[in-house]
Amino acid sequence: MLIINRRTSYGWLILLCLVLQLLGCSSKNRLNLPQPPDHQAFYKPSGQESFAQIAAKFNLDEAVLKRFNPRSQQNPPSNKRQLRIPEHNKDAPKNGPFYYRIQPGDTFGVLAQHFHLALISLLEANPTLKPEKLRIGQRIVIPITERHRHDYRWPVEKPDVKINFSWQRWGLHQGLALATKKREEIFPIAPGKVIFAGQVRSLGRVIIIKHKNDQQSIYAYCHALFVEQDDNLSGRHPVCSAGKQRQINKPGIYFELREAGLAVPPENYLPALPWADE
Repeated sequence: MLIINRRTSYGWLILLCLVLQLLGCSSKNRLNLPQPPDHQAFYKPSGQESFAQIAAKFNLDEAVLKRFNPRSQQNPPSNKRQLRIPEHNKDAPKNGPFYYRIQPGDTFGVLAQHFHLALISLLEANPTLKPEKLRIGQRIVIPITERHRHDYRWPVEKPDVKINFSWQRWGLHQGLALATKKREEIFPIAPGKVIFAGQVRSLGRVIIIKHKNDQQSIYAYCHALFVEQDDNLSGRHPVCSAGKQRQINKPGIYFELREAGLAVPPENYLPALPWADE
């Protein structure tokens, strides 16, 4: 039987405090890492080298290099644009977040596009930094934490995002305005249960699907609905066809993702889209 006296209990308390302190400081410590000598922040692929070969040059795991360049999806990677090279394997863990050192020409907007995440999320992850006063050499957090935890798919075959999760002149746009072909079939991002299928004022015909982890996906401006409330969706079959997306005045849909009732940036959860020139 374990006997815990006052000295033992104090010892465990001190140990617990140290562990919590280390956990709380882990991200701060990674932000304060010095730049490795002779680190090469960018690399221009030849078009013949594979990701594995390039990763080996920099003593990196192939998966890490791919995660750090999520929109470069050809292998061998295209020679049309440079790859960003992480300083350490731990700068791009599978479940995030990532860490990045500001380079000449970087802005939060440029980095949001590169890592395919909402600009709002990047700003929130670095609250003490002023976007207009980024300093070359400072380390920042890239808040990619959800993309690899879910097996989500885009609701359309070839996503064309016209308005992303962002502040607009009318307020916060809490989803994605997607342009599509006329009457294009729209698919659920994952299996789930239809909890609403009907008409909503200002959004037209709407489908709401409940997924695991208390998440819901919303599909609005539909032309025709192919499912009904309480339907269980287990496969990749269409739930509706695209109608007229009123925000862009073109065929398309409005897509929203909610977690615990709150809208979250879909681009942070869905697979990163390849660069347009790939």
